Amino acid sequence: MKRFLPTGWKISRAFVFLAIMSSMPLACRQRGPEQRYPIKGKIVNVDKRGLAVTVAHEAIPGYMDAMTMPFKLKDSSLLDVMADGDRLQAVLVVSGTRSWLEEVVVSRESADTSNINSANSLEPKTGDEVPDFKLVNQDGKQIALQQYRGRALVLTFIYTRCPLPDFCPLMTEHFGDIEKALATEPELYARTHLLSITVDPEHDTPQVLKQYAAKELTSGQSNAQPPLAHWELATGNKEQVKAVATYFGMQYWQEGDQIIHSLRTAVIGPDGKLVKLYPGNEWKPQDILGELHNIAALNQTAAEAGQAAEASNDKLPPNVYRGVGVVEEIHKDTATIQINHKDIANLMPAMSMPFKVRDIVLLDSVSVGDQVEFQVTGDLVVVAIKKR
Repeated sequence: MKRFLPTGWKISRAFVFLAIMSSMPLACRQRGPEQRYPIKGKIVNVDKRGLAVTVAHEAIPGYMDAMTMPFKLKDSSLLDVMADGDRLQAVLVVSGTRSWLEEVVVSRESADTSNINSANSLEPKTGDEVPDFKLVNQDGKQIALQQYRGRALVLTFIYTRCPLPDFCPLMTEHFGDIEKALATEPELYARTHLLSITVDPEHDTPQVLKQYAAKELTSGQSNAQPPLAHWELATGNKEQVKAVATYFGMQYWQEGDQIIHSLRTAVIGPDGKLVKLYPGNEWKPQDILGELHNIAALNQTAAEAGQAAEASNDKLPPNVYRGVGVVEEIHKDTATIQINHKDIANLMPAMSMPFKVRDIVLLDSVSVGDQVEFQVTGDLVVVAIKKR
C-alpha cells in the first residue's frame, strides 16, 4: 500500500524535512525597529493552546546564550505539524515587546506524525469554585485566595528573570495598565485585586519580589511607590506554587537558570468562582477591564434587587431568607461578617454564625455591635444588610 506524506514533506536519507518559508522575498523584508537573529535548536514542547513552541536552542549571537525558551510563531498553524524532538531552524524576530519565529524549517527522523503533541492540559471551567490556595506575598505575609472573597481577583503567572519581552514582562505591563485604569474608578478599585504569582519560588523570594515590584510596577513613574496593597506579588514553596499553577493549566519546568513556561491569566469573581481563563498572551488590558465592569454591574443589579424587595416588603426571591441579629465581628480581608442571629425561618436556628457577603461594600454600612436586619441565601451568603 502506498503511503502519502502531507503536502510540503520531502524525504532525504533517514530524515523528513518540513520547510515553511516566508512568502515575502528576502530583499523585501521589513526591517524598521525589528531585530532578526538566526536560531537553531530542538523542540521540547508544543503548546497549541498557548500558541507557543519551546525550543532548546544554541547560542544566538548578539542576543542570548544557549537555553530552552518558549517562542511564538508568525504562523501558528505550524504547531499542527510540529512534535517534541523535532529539529528547528528559523529566524527570531524581536520588535519592541513582541517576538516571534518565522522562516521556520523543521526536520524529523521519520514521517510518522502519530506522536505529534496535541494533548490539552486539564483546566478549570467557568463557574468552577477556585480552591483556597495558600501562598506568601512580597512582604513575607501568608495569604490565601479566600481572603479576596467579596472582590474580583485577577491573577497571572510570571517569574522575575524571564527574558522574553512578550511573556512575563508583557504580563506585568498589562497588569500595570489595568492597575492605572482601575485607580481612576475608586469604587471599582475597592472591589478588585491583582495578584502576580511567580513560578520560580527558589529564586523569587519575598525580598526579590519586593525589589522587582519597586523596579517594574512603577516603570516610568518617578518617585512612585508600587501599589502593593491592591496589586500583590506572591511566592511560596514548590508544592504550593505547583498546586495553584497546575490547577489553572499552567505548564512550567526548570531548565538551567531559566523557567520554561506557558501563560495563564484568570479572572475570579467575588464569590470565588472562575469567570474567565486566558491561556496565552493575546488578551489585552481592556479585555480584563471589561470583565471587571461586567462583574460589578451584576453585583450592583443583585444588590438593588435585594434592596428593592426589602423596601417594598415583597416576598423574598427564591432561596433568600430574612434574618435579624447583632454584629459580633467584621473581617473585610475575608469578606465575612459574624452575626449572632435569631431563628432564620426555613434555614437555621438561632446561633452565632460567620457569613460571606456578596459585595464587600455591604460591610461599610454596619459596625460591630449594631443590631441588623439582613438577607442571606441558602448557601449562607449575605446579599443585603442594614441597621435596625
